Amino acid sequence: MDDKEEVMVSVIVITYNHGHFIGQAIESIVTQKVNFKFELVIGEDCSPDNTRQICEHYARQYPDIIKLLPSDRNYGPMANFLRILAVSNGKYIALCEGDDYWCDPLKLRKQVDFLESNPEFTTCFTSVGIEDEMGWELPDEHYFPKPQKDVFTIDDFILSEMNIIPTPTVLYKNVLPNPLPDFYIQALVGDMGLQLFAADKGKAKWLNQKTAVYRNHAGGVTKSKETIETANTNLMNFYREFNEYTGYKYNAVFRKRFLMNATMHLIFGARDKKGWERVKHYFRRMPAYLKYSDKLKIKEFLYYNYVLLFPSFIKKKK
Repeated sequence: MDDKEEVMVSVIVITYNHGHFIGQAIESIVTQKVNFKFELVIGEDCSPDNTRQICEHYARQYPDIIKLLPSDRNYGPMANFLRILAVSNGKYIALCEGDDYWCDPLKLRKQVDFLESNPEFTTCFTSVGIEDEMGWELPDEHYFPKPQKDVFTIDDFILSEMNIIPTPTVLYKNVLPNPLPDFYIQALVGDMGLQLFAADKGKAKWLNQKTAVYRNHAGGVTKSKETIETANTNLMNFYREFNEYTGYKYNAVFRKRFLMNATMHLIFGARDKKGWERVKHYFRRMPAYLKYSDKLKIKEFLYYNYVLLFPSFIKKKK
């Protein structure tokens, strides 16, 4: 391919301490069968293992494809991602973390073909396989339930209670804000944040096929109760900032999302609380529920009061 040819896709890989996996990730990308120019931009984040050496080996082997950004200090996931994004020149952006890999050599071509033919779409993603660190397949429906439709709008992403897009399968049109706003940089919801920025500019298409494998392993992100609660709070804060950033044009949808979140905390947050702690929980959480209830349903409101303040009566009734 001509060196002056426009880069169609920049594949972004952030990697840290992925010595056992990064080789497979890189090979699954550089062997893509395409009819356009693409680049693989790797952010190696000062790993203590042999990740950097492996990346350097492949960079020497594929100098026309791989752009390696090593580091002599640890940036952390978000800062590492931002420094890679800043030097990614593609019309489209694909993501694959260093411990995941692609399993379809035509992944990029299929997705680029779709987005090039459908300009009203800014995102294309697929289903994903799940493996543990030993390579054993895990039930993917548990992690990423099969979508019930194949076209998504920003409303779907806002109202969904879980991440719709498996990160290693996604291809975005490069319509992300440049630079990305501070509230995104400070957030913990990197993947979901990118989905909203892209969905603000167009629709998303799901292709019913597996093109990538996500690894669920001990070195991944912890999913403790505290981590989940922190991530949820961070996500709601991000939604508020994004709502303001977009001039409140999705305000009605965000209010529905905030009501869903307030209701969840109101009801499920009371499960392990008794007596005075349960009453305090009620007065702490009920205001948020009332704030976002545009049309308060009296029966529902009374039911929640009954369930939260008089749980012993319900148990006796049962």
